[in-house]
Amino acid sequence: MKNYGFIAPEFNPEDFWLGSKKLGSQEINPSGDWRISLPRFEAQNKGQETSACVTFTILSNLETLEKFQYGTEPNYSDRWIAKRSGTNPASGNNPKKVCETIKEYGLVDEEDYPFVADVNEYYQEIPDELFVKLCQKGRKWLDTYNFGYEWADINQLDMAIKRSPVSVAVYAWSQNEQEEFVRLAASNHYTLNFVKDLNGKLLVFDSYENPIIKTLAKEHNVEFAQMYTLKKKLNEVEEYKKGGSNWFTQMWHKLLELFYYLF
Repeated sequence: MKNYGFIAPEFNPEDFWLGSKKLGSQEINPSGDWRISLPRFEAQNKGQETSACVTFTILSNLETLEKFQYGTEPNYSDRWIAKRSGTNPASGNNPKKVCETIKEYGLVDEEDYPFVADVNEYYQEIPDELFVKLCQKGRKWLDTYNFGYEWADINQLDMAIKRSPVSVAVYAWSQNEQEEFVRLAASNHYTLNFVKDLNGKLLVFDSYENPIIKTLAKEHNVEFAQMYTLKKKLNEVEEYKKGGSNWFTQMWHKLLELFYYLF
């Protein structure tokens, strides 16, 4: 069985799960339909296999969330996160490791570290000077956004997809006579579920073509469902205003600090 890059994660007691209220995720899309906010398609294989389906799926998810919430259409570098997270071109990576890498290094634009077709070049060591610049840009992203993730039980998918698109592990790729994709073996791929159709079938936005939008057969049970939060951080003035009645006191303290610093 071919592996497209999904490695099952190991759970621990500290992991966040939908319903625990640890992440603080909220329903932001009552329809559970994210299709109008999907990002541009990017293939994880352009002649050679990167096995980076986990990174491609999670970044597509965040690009969808950013477009839905803020109206911007980013295109983040999958190569940056695939490399920094230690994706193995022969076996892939797991979603937890990719998410923790995003939390540590942040995201950079595709133009800052673009896709290259040669897999050896794709995963080559980043030159020191470029690495420093990319880390600075990633830090700027982290200064702009709060990013979080949590897992969802499969029976919670209807709840989860109203909070974010949902990354899911599937078996790739075999079809039935209705051209729906069916499960024949263990999960070997990660992809983005963006809506459930009227017949209860999951539609996914994939990092492989033929087609990009795939319909999973109803009996294709998905695994390792993961959802996300992406929120812009408030600047100091916005934080003061959010403080309500404490706003004047906080501003006064800031002025006092400035006074003592200058004099």
